[in-house]
Amino acid sequence: MSRPNLSLPTLTTKSVFTIRSSVSIDAPKQNVWDILLDFASYGEWCVQVISDNHKTPLLSQKPAPGRLLQLRLHVPPTMDDAGTKSFTAEEIVTHVDNANFRFAWRFQTPARWLLTAERWQVLRDGGPGQSQKIIYETWEFYGGLLAYLLWFFMNTKLQNAFDAMSRALKDRAERAERE
Repeated sequence: MSRPNLSLPTLTTKSVFTIRSSVSIDAPKQNVWDILLDFASYGEWCVQVISDNHKTPLLSQKPAPGRLLQLRLHVPPTMDDAGTKSFTAEEIVTHVDNANFRFAWRFQTPARWLLTAERWQVLRDGGPGQSQKIIYETWEFYGGLLAYLLWFFMNTKLQNAFDAMSRALKDRAERAERE
C-alpha cells in the first residue's frame, strides 16, 4: 500500500497499512499542543508515560527526540484496566516540532523486518472563518511481516482506539477552554 500524500518529514517506516483519525477542536492551537505534550497529565485522559531505558518513568515527562515512551494500550479503548486487554508498547520519540505542531514516535523493536510502526500527530489551522478551530490529525504507519496480520485481526479495533484518543483530546481541550 502506498503512503498518503502528507506534509510530514520522511517516514522511517515503509507502511503496509495506515490508521488515521482526525477531529476539529474548538480551542487555541497552542493550548491543544500543550495538552498533547503534557504526558504527566495523560493518565487523566490517555494512558501513556515517558520513561528511561530501564522502564523507570522520568521525572520530566516532556517528550524529546531519543526519549523512550511507554504506552499502555487498551484495545478496545477504555481507561479501565479491569475486563479489557491492555499491553505496554515501547516507543522512541523521533520528532518534536513545536514550530509546526508535529510530534512523532516509532515502535522500538530490534526486528524491524517483523513489525514497524510510526505514529505522527499534527495540529493545523481549521481554515478561513474558523479563527479558533484547529484540526488534530494522527496517523500510524505499520510495516513488516506482522503488519498484515495486525491489519487483518486488529484494523477495526485500532481505528476505534485512534478515534477514541481524538475524541478524548477534543473533550479535554474544549473543557479546559470553558473553565
